[in-house]
Amino acid sequence: MAELRPSGAPGPTAPPAPGPTAPPAFASLFPPGLHAIYGECRRLYPDQPNPLQVTAIVKYWFTGTDGPSGFGFELTFRLKRETGESAPPTWPAELMQGLARYVFQSENTFCSGDHVSWHSPLDNSESRIQHMLLTEDPQMQPVQTPFGVVTFLQIVGVCTEELHSAQQWNGQGILELLRTVPIAGGPWLITDMRRGETIFEIDPHLQQERVDKGIETDGSNLSGVSAKCAWDDLSRPPEDDEDSRSICIGTQPRRLSGKDTEQIRETLRRGLEINSKPVLPPINPQRQNGLAHDRAP
Repeated sequence: MAELRPSGAPGPTAPPAPGPTAPPAFASLFPPGLHAIYGECRRLYPDQPNPLQVTAIVKYWFTGTDGPSGFGFELTFRLKRETGESAPPTWPAELMQGLARYVFQSENTFCSGDHVSWHSPLDNSESRIQHMLLTEDPQMQPVQTPFGVVTFLQIVGVCTEELHSAQQWNGQGILELLRTVPIAGGPWLITDMRRGETIFEIDPHLQQERVDKGIETDGSNLSGVSAKCAWDDLSRPPEDDEDSRSICIGTQPRRLSGKDTEQIRETLRRGLEINSKPVLPPINPQRQNGLAHDRAP
Protein backbone atom coordinates (compact mmCIF):
# COMPACT_ATOMS: atom_id res chain seq x y z
CA MET A 1 0.00 0.00 0.00
CA ALA A 2 1.39 3.38 -0.99
CA GLU A 3 2.14 5.86 1.76
CA LEU A 4 0.14 9.11 1.70
CA ARG A 5 2.23 12.25 2.28
CA PRO A 6 2.16 15.94 1.28
CA SER A 7 3.08 16.72 -2.30
CA GLY A 8 6.85 17.23 -2.64
CA ALA A 9 7.71 15.66 0.69
CA PRO A 10 10.62 13.18 0.51
CA GLY A 11 9.89 9.50 0.87
CA PRO A 12 10.97 7.57 3.98
CA THR A 13 14.54 6.29 4.14
CA ALA A 14 13.80 3.63 6.76
CA PRO A 15 10.83 1.41 7.54
CA PRO A 16 8.19 3.31 9.55
CA ALA A 17 7.99 2.72 13.28
CA PRO A 18 5.44 0.15 14.44
CA GLY A 19 2.01 1.61 15.16
CA PRO A 20 -1.64 1.42 14.18
CA THR A 21 -2.40 0.24 10.65
CA ALA A 22 -2.71 3.14 8.23
CA PRO A 23 -6.16 3.76 6.74
CA PRO A 24 -6.74 2.20 3.31
CA ALA A 25 -6.52 4.28 0.16
CA PHE A 26 -9.73 6.08 -0.84
CA ALA A 27 -10.35 3.81 -3.82
CA SER A 28 -10.45 0.75 -1.59
CA LEU A 29 -13.48 2.16 0.24
CA PHE A 30 -15.61 1.17 -2.76
CA PRO A 31 -16.28 -2.48 -3.59
CA PRO A 32 -14.81 -3.40 -6.99
CA GLY A 33 -18.17 -3.69 -8.78
CA LEU A 34 -19.48 -0.39 -7.42
CA HIS A 35 -16.21 1.38 -8.16
CA ALA A 36 -16.58 0.64 -11.89
CA ILE A 37 -20.14 1.97 -11.92
CA TYR A 38 -19.13 5.17 -10.13
CA GLY A 39 -16.31 5.61 -12.64
CA GLU A 40 -18.77 5.59 -15.56
CA CYS A 41 -20.98 8.13 -13.74
CA ARG A 42 -17.99 10.42 -13.19
CA ARG A 43 -17.08 10.16 -16.87
CA LEU A 44 -20.55 11.30 -17.90
CA TYR A 45 -21.03 13.86 -15.10
CA PRO A 46 -17.56 15.21 -14.24
CA ASP A 47 -19.07 18.30 -12.57
CA GLN A 48 -20.79 16.16 -9.91
CA PRO A 49 -17.95 14.69 -7.82
CA ASN A 50 -20.20 14.14 -4.80
CA PRO A 51 -23.80 13.58 -5.97
CA LEU A 52 -26.76 12.90 -3.71
CA GLN A 53 -26.60 9.37 -2.29
CA VAL A 54 -29.83 7.51 -1.48
CA THR A 55 -29.63 4.05 0.02
CA ALA A 56 -31.83 1.51 1.77
CA ILE A 57 -31.41 -0.80 4.73
CA VAL A 58 -31.72 -3.83 2.45
CA LYS A 59 -29.75 -3.19 -0.75
CA TYR A 60 -30.21 -4.92 -4.10
CA TRP A 61 -27.13 -4.70 -6.35
CA PHE A 62 -27.83 -6.24 -9.74
CA THR A 63 -24.15 -6.45 -10.64
CA GLY A 64 -22.82 -7.47 -7.26
CA THR A 65 -20.43 -5.31 -5.24
CA ASP A 66 -18.56 -7.97 -3.29
CA GLY A 67 -19.48 -10.83 -5.62
CA PRO A 68 -21.44 -11.53 -8.81
CA SER A 69 -25.25 -11.43 -8.64
CA GLY A 70 -25.77 -12.97 -12.06
CA PHE A 71 -27.91 -10.15 -13.47
CA GLY A 72 -25.25 -7.87 -14.94
CA PHE A 73 -27.22 -4.63 -15.28
CA GLU A 74 -28.09 -1.50 -13.33
CA LEU A 75 -31.09 0.81 -13.65
CA THR A 76 -30.94 4.50 -14.58
CA PHE A 77 -33.64 7.18 -14.74
CA ARG A 78 -33.74 10.64 -16.30
CA LEU A 79 -36.32 12.96 -14.73
CA LYS A 80 -37.27 16.47 -15.81
CA ARG A 81 -36.70 19.06 -13.09
CA GLU A 82 -39.90 20.73 -11.99
CA THR A 83 -40.32 24.48 -11.59
CA GLY A 84 -38.95 25.67 -8.26
CA GLU A 85 -37.23 22.38 -7.50
CA SER A 86 -33.84 22.96 -5.87
CA ALA A 87 -32.89 19.37 -5.02
CA PRO A 88 -33.58 16.05 -6.74
CA PRO A 89 -36.49 14.05 -5.31
CA THR A 90 -35.87 10.70 -3.66
CA TRP A 91 -38.88 8.82 -5.01
CA PRO A 92 -36.99 7.58 -8.14
CA ALA A 93 -34.61 5.72 -5.82
CA GLU A 94 -37.57 4.08 -4.10
CA LEU A 95 -39.01 3.15 -7.48
CA MET A 96 -35.77 1.53 -8.64
CA GLN A 97 -35.41 -0.25 -5.31
CA GLY A 98 -38.87 -1.75 -5.81
CA LEU A 99 -37.94 -2.98 -9.28
CA ALA A 100 -34.68 -4.42 -7.97
CA ARG A 101 -36.56 -6.23 -5.21
CA TYR A 102 -38.85 -7.77 -7.82
CA VAL A 103 -35.87 -9.02 -9.86
CA PHE A 104 -34.17 -10.59 -6.86
CA GLN A 105 -37.31 -12.22 -5.50
CA SER A 106 -38.67 -13.48 -8.84
CA GLU A 107 -35.29 -14.06 -10.57
CA ASN A 108 -36.83 -12.51 -13.70
CA THR A 109 -34.34 -10.21 -15.39
CA PHE A 110 -35.06 -7.05 -17.40
CA CYS A 111 -34.17 -6.47 -21.05
CA SER A 112 -34.30 -3.48 -23.36
CA GLY A 113 -37.83 -3.13 -24.73
CA ASP A 114 -39.53 -4.64 -21.68
CA HIS A 115 -42.51 -2.93 -20.11
CA VAL A 116 -43.57 -2.71 -16.46
CA SER A 117 -47.27 -2.33 -15.69
CA TRP A 118 -47.22 -0.22 -12.52
CA HIS A 119 -50.87 0.98 -12.49
CA SER A 120 -50.08 3.95 -10.27
CA PRO A 121 -48.39 7.34 -10.72
CA LEU A 122 -44.67 6.75 -10.36
CA ASP A 123 -44.33 9.66 -7.92
CA ASN A 124 -47.60 8.95 -6.03
CA SER A 125 -49.17 12.12 -7.44
CA GLU A 126 -52.06 12.59 -9.88
CA SER A 127 -49.78 12.16 -12.89
CA ARG A 128 -50.74 10.22 -16.02
CA ILE A 129 -47.27 8.66 -16.04
CA GLN A 130 -48.19 5.35 -14.41
CA HIS A 131 -46.13 2.69 -16.21
CA MET A 132 -42.58 2.11 -17.44
CA LEU A 133 -40.64 0.99 -20.48
CA LEU A 134 -37.00 -0.10 -20.30
CA THR A 135 -34.29 0.63 -22.85
CA GLU A 136 -30.52 0.76 -23.11
CA ASP A 137 -29.20 3.97 -21.57
CA PRO A 138 -28.39 6.34 -24.45
CA GLN A 139 -25.31 7.81 -22.73
CA MET A 140 -23.90 5.42 -20.14
CA GLN A 141 -21.74 2.79 -21.80
CA PRO A 142 -21.32 -0.81 -20.59
CA VAL A 143 -18.42 -1.15 -18.15
CA GLN A 144 -16.12 -4.02 -17.28
CA THR A 145 -15.98 -5.04 -13.62
CA PRO A 146 -14.10 -7.84 -11.85
CA PHE A 147 -17.37 -9.80 -12.01
CA GLY A 148 -18.18 -9.25 -15.70
CA VAL A 149 -19.72 -6.64 -17.99
CA VAL A 150 -22.36 -4.29 -16.58
CA THR A 151 -24.96 -2.67 -18.85
CA PHE A 152 -27.29 0.20 -17.93
CA LEU A 153 -31.03 0.03 -18.53
CA GLN A 154 -32.96 3.29 -18.41
CA ILE A 155 -36.47 3.54 -16.99
CA VAL A 156 -38.86 5.61 -19.14
CA GLY A 157 -42.22 6.67 -17.68
CA VAL A 158 -45.22 6.29 -19.99
CA CYS A 159 -48.99 6.75 -19.97
CA THR A 160 -51.49 3.89 -19.97
CA GLU A 161 -52.30 4.34 -23.67
CA GLU A 162 -48.60 4.16 -24.55
CA LEU A 163 -48.19 1.00 -22.46
CA HIS A 164 -51.12 -0.66 -24.25
CA SER A 165 -49.57 0.19 -27.62
CA ALA A 166 -46.27 -1.33 -26.48
CA GLN A 167 -48.12 -4.52 -25.49
CA GLN A 168 -50.02 -4.70 -28.78
CA TRP A 169 -46.94 -3.86 -30.85
CA ASN A 170 -43.54 -3.77 -29.08
CA GLY A 171 -41.69 -1.65 -26.57
CA GLN A 172 -38.84 -0.61 -28.88
CA GLY A 173 -41.30 0.82 -31.40
CA ILE A 174 -42.99 3.01 -28.79
CA LEU A 175 -39.60 4.12 -27.43
CA GLU A 176 -38.62 5.28 -30.92
CA LEU A 177 -41.83 7.30 -31.13
CA LEU A 178 -41.12 8.88 -27.72
CA ARG A 179 -37.69 9.95 -29.00
CA THR A 180 -39.32 11.86 -31.88
CA VAL A 181 -41.58 13.90 -29.55
CA PRO A 182 -39.46 16.34 -27.49
CA ILE A 183 -42.03 16.92 -24.74
CA ALA A 184 -42.61 13.18 -24.39
CA GLY A 185 -38.97 12.20 -23.91
CA GLY A 186 -36.81 13.40 -26.80
CA PRO A 187 -33.49 11.76 -27.71
CA TRP A 188 -32.52 11.18 -24.04
CA LEU A 189 -35.99 9.81 -23.13
CA ILE A 190 -36.44 12.19 -20.20
CA THR A 191 -39.52 11.44 -18.10
CA ASP A 192 -41.77 14.44 -17.43
CA MET A 193 -44.15 13.58 -14.60
CA ARG A 194 -46.28 16.62 -15.44
CA ARG A 195 -46.86 15.54 -19.03
CA GLY A 196 -50.62 15.64 -19.49
CA GLU A 197 -50.91 14.27 -23.02
CA THR A 198 -49.97 10.99 -24.64
CA ILE A 199 -47.89 10.95 -27.81
CA PHE A 200 -51.07 10.01 -29.68
CA GLU A 201 -52.86 13.09 -28.38
CA ILE A 202 -49.86 15.26 -29.25
CA ASP A 203 -49.63 13.77 -32.75
CA PRO A 204 -52.77 11.79 -33.71
CA HIS A 205 -51.10 10.49 -36.88
CA LEU A 206 -48.70 8.33 -34.83
CA GLN A 207 -51.41 5.84 -33.89
CA GLN A 208 -52.59 5.08 -37.40
CA GLU A 209 -49.43 5.64 -39.42
CA ARG A 210 -46.91 4.04 -37.08
CA VAL A 211 -48.51 1.86 -34.41
CA ASP A 212 -51.38 0.33 -36.41
CA LYS A 213 -49.10 -0.33 -39.38
CA GLY A 214 -46.47 -1.77 -37.08
CA ILE A 215 -48.99 -4.15 -35.53
CA GLU A 216 -50.15 -5.17 -38.99
CA THR A 217 -46.64 -5.85 -40.33
CA ASP A 218 -44.75 -6.94 -37.19
CA GLY A 219 -47.43 -8.28 -34.91
CA SER A 220 -46.72 -8.22 -31.17
CA ASN A 221 -43.67 -9.53 -29.35
CA LEU A 222 -45.58 -9.91 -26.10
CA SER A 223 -44.62 -13.42 -25.01
CA GLY A 224 -47.12 -13.90 -22.20
CA VAL A 225 -49.35 -12.38 -19.56
CA SER A 226 -49.36 -13.43 -15.91
CA ALA A 227 -52.30 -13.19 -13.53
CA LYS A 228 -53.37 -14.45 -10.12
CA CYS A 229 -56.76 -16.09 -9.67
CA ALA A 230 -58.26 -17.47 -6.48
CA TRP A 231 -61.71 -18.62 -5.39
CA ASP A 232 -63.40 -20.35 -2.52
CA ASP A 233 -66.63 -22.16 -1.71
CA LEU A 234 -68.65 -19.65 0.27
CA SER A 235 -71.44 -22.16 0.87
CA ARG A 236 -69.37 -23.90 3.55
CA PRO A 237 -69.01 -22.21 6.96
CA PRO A 238 -65.57 -20.69 7.75
CA GLU A 239 -63.16 -22.89 9.67
CA ASP A 240 -61.63 -19.99 11.65
CA ASP A 241 -61.25 -16.21 11.64
CA GLU A 242 -58.42 -16.42 9.10
CA ASP A 243 -60.57 -18.30 6.60
CA SER A 244 -61.48 -16.16 3.58
CA ARG A 245 -65.09 -17.32 3.95
CA SER A 246 -65.32 -15.37 7.21
CA ILE A 247 -65.39 -12.11 5.22
CA CYS A 248 -68.98 -10.97 5.33
CA ILE A 249 -71.10 -8.12 4.08
CA GLY A 250 -73.23 -7.28 7.10
CA THR A 251 -74.03 -10.62 8.67
CA GLN A 252 -74.23 -12.69 5.49
CA PRO A 253 -71.26 -14.31 3.69
CA ARG A 254 -70.50 -12.95 0.23
CA ARG A 255 -71.97 -15.13 -2.51
CA LEU A 256 -71.78 -14.93 -6.27
CA SER A 257 -75.02 -14.23 -8.05
CA GLY A 258 -76.36 -16.72 -10.58
CA LYS A 259 -75.46 -14.29 -13.36
CA ASP A 260 -71.86 -13.97 -12.15
CA THR A 261 -71.55 -17.73 -11.81
CA GLU A 262 -72.81 -18.27 -15.35
CA GLN A 263 -70.41 -15.64 -16.74
CA ILE A 264 -67.45 -17.32 -15.05
CA ARG A 265 -68.55 -20.75 -16.29
CA GLU A 266 -68.93 -19.46 -19.87
CA THR A 267 -65.52 -17.72 -19.79
CA LEU A 268 -63.80 -20.87 -18.55
CA ARG A 269 -65.56 -22.96 -21.22
CA ARG A 270 -64.38 -20.61 -23.99
CA GLY A 271 -60.86 -20.62 -22.62
CA LEU A 272 -60.76 -24.42 -22.62
CA GLU A 273 -62.02 -24.51 -26.20
CA ILE A 274 -59.33 -22.07 -27.33
CA ASN A 275 -56.57 -24.00 -25.57
CA SER A 276 -57.73 -27.26 -27.16
CA LYS A 277 -57.06 -25.90 -30.65
CA PRO A 278 -53.58 -25.73 -32.25
CA VAL A 279 -52.07 -22.29 -31.79
CA LEU A 280 -50.14 -22.39 -35.06
CA PRO A 281 -50.80 -24.25 -38.30
CA PRO A 282 -48.60 -27.28 -38.96
CA ILE A 283 -45.25 -26.51 -40.57
CA ASN A 284 -44.94 -27.46 -44.21
CA PRO A 285 -42.22 -30.15 -44.33
CA GLN A 286 -40.94 -28.71 -47.60
CA ARG A 287 -40.22 -25.35 -45.93
CA GLN A 288 -39.11 -26.64 -42.53
CA ASN A 289 -35.42 -26.73 -43.40
CA GLY A 290 -35.37 -23.08 -44.50
CA LEU A 291 -37.53 -21.70 -41.72
CA ALA A 292 -35.92 -19.12 -39.40
CA HIS A 293 -36.93 -19.38 -35.76
CA ASP A 294 -37.36 -16.18 -33.76
CA ARG A 295 -38.15 -15.99 -30.08
CA ALA A 296 -39.89 -12.99 -28.59
CA PRO A 297 -38.18 -11.60 -25.48
